[in-house]
Amino acid sequence: MLKSFTIPKLDKRGQDAALITASVLLYALAFLVINRPVSLLIFIAIIPLFAFADRHGPLLSAVAGATAGAAVLGLVCNWLWSYHPGAILVAMSIGLFWFSLALTIISAVMKTKSRFAIPAAAFIWAAAELGRTTGFLAFNYASLPYALTDSRAALWLASIGGAPLVGLAIAGANASFYAAIKRARGPLAGRNVGIAVRALFGIVCVLGTATLGTPSARASKPGDDQLIATEQPAGPPASGSFRVALVQPSVGKLRTVNDYESSFKRISALSTAALAYKPDLLVWHETAIIPAIEWHLRHRPDRPTFELVAKVDAFLSDFPVPVLLGNGYAQPEDVRRTIEHNSALLYSDGKIADRYDKVMLVPFSEYVPPILRLSGLNDWIVSRFGTYWTPGAGPRLLSTDSANFAAPICFEDSFGRFMASFDAPDFLVVLTNDSWARSSAMQDLHLAMSRYRAVETGSYILRVADTGVTAAILPDGSVAGRLAPFQQATLVVDVPLGKATLTPYEKYGKNSDIAILGIGLLLIIISVWPYMSSFYIDKNRGV
Repeated sequence: MLKSFTIPKLDKRGQDAALITASVLLYALAFLVINRPVSLLIFIAIIPLFAFADRHGPLLSAVAGATAGAAVLGLVCNWLWSYHPGAILVAMSIGLFWFSLALTIISAVMKTKSRFAIPAAAFIWAAAELGRTTGFLAFNYASLPYALTDSRAALWLASIGGAPLVGLAIAGANASFYAAIKRARGPLAGRNVGIAVRALFGIVCVLGTATLGTPSARASKPGDDQLIATEQPAGPPASGSFRVALVQPSVGKLRTVNDYESSFKRISALSTAALAYKPDLLVWHETAIIPAIEWHLRHRPDRPTFELVAKVDAFLSDFPVPVLLGNGYAQPEDVRRTIEHNSALLYSDGKIADRYDKVMLVPFSEYVPPILRLSGLNDWIVSRFGTYWTPGAGPRLLSTDSANFAAPICFEDSFGRFMASFDAPDFLVVLTNDSWARSSAMQDLHLAMSRYRAVETGSYILRVADTGVTAAILPDGSVAGRLAPFQQATLVVDVPLGKATLTPYEKYGKNSDIAILGIGLLLIIISVWPYMSSFYIDKNRGV
């Protein structure tokens, strides 16, 4: 007969460690097992950190937040290690700072014991998410909304208030459940009703996410007034549609002219084969050709590079349909190439007909503000990642004879406001190159951002990538078609023209971030004000 036993209780330090560990694991699992029911863990992932902040002061909470933030970003963004160890340290530092700041403020507000403290905690966490995903050091990976990319409810909410509103809802659900747990451990009077009321918002969020299911594109046939994406289209596009061929060559890293030469051979072969499907536009990925074509044709600093760009220029000039490609662009007149852009060039009728220059550049690897360019560090970055790009002038559309489209580049689809600033294009085509991560998980996380941008803008979004994810996304966030990662193939997409709409997000929801900051600040003031007034000294009262 087995002896009875009891599970030993953890001491206070063990409980604290368990709370931090639980939050890290729940948060990381929601992203590492993305697009599965496990992502629902994001609705309880912050609860242990709320509990920690409630039982400790701001100083210990800052340490706990720093530990959790560094661990979460390190686990979710583990693929950064293959790029460079320094990259994952930067990501962990960003998580360390913002988690620590959020938990410090939450702890200070919790100490007031105000009835508004827990709602304030949700807004504080959402505001910290905004801080982490905007500005020069914006880092959107592992941001709360993207755990629910396969949720119809989350995507619908994003069409109203964007990803920030979804992030607030997730933080609010965590706060709701924590309030219920705290009530359950409080006085007995009215316990059941109080618990249910406090947990109601969290329950609605979980049930809505679980029951409304995932967005899925219905099967389309030629003649349908809907986007169609396939590797082998059965016939010509339907009337009123614009056919785009997205080339995914799966080349990988490019370092030398020989690498560029091999890459171009693969891309040109896929492009020539795609002509059989009679596209109206052919698209190559970001930095498909790195040397600035026009500049090298004029100045010829070295023969191998000149011979390469001459082949590329001849191919594009003779190609019978317009080609959109990623290229490092420098003005031919600028002998020293003092300004060089990461650009999307539209080749048409044998020449560069138009171009878009990337505005939102990746910090450190593509751009560093001059004031932060320390000589030693700056030299190392340039030697490792190449010269910096210059930001473009702003969003603008490119045009062919029959279609107007936007061509944001890579990192730019992280920003809802920016993507919504393009003026009513027929579609957006995101040129990206995520081959550096060598990770299909990273590619799916980046795809998640494009899906949110689709519902926020009500637009068709096409993605073309070197190794993936090359895909076509409908305005409801569903993926109409995609290529397998690391596959050499072409995705042919028929896009209905003239379907641009103005979403609630574009009309007024872009200001949801400002509302979150404003309401959060108000809740903090309401919570702290009575607490601070207790320090008021009445000079008329005797001592």
